[in-house]
Amino acid sequence: MVNSNLSRIIKRLEAMVVDGAWPLQVRTFERYGIAVCDVLFNQESGEFVVKRIEPGDVMVFDQLDLAAIEVYDCLEDFRQRF
Repeated sequence: MVNSNLSRIIKRLEAMVVDGAWPLQVRTFERYGIAVCDVLFNQESGEFVVKRIEPGDVMVFDQLDLAAIEVYDCLEDFRQRF
């Protein structure tokens, strides 16, 4: 079975939800070894915050799928620039 880029992103976000060790989980998503966006997951509110490194946009999502799509878009936007 071939894993798509989106399914890998979803798995990382799901791991944030499952890991209840910290009330705030943070993951950095990279392309070519360069940080493209950070995702914060708040265990208490159930919200994902996606912060683009460039241009610095911040978006809040209450659904994992929507956050995953935004991360995918961030990575693809970055890839297309290079």
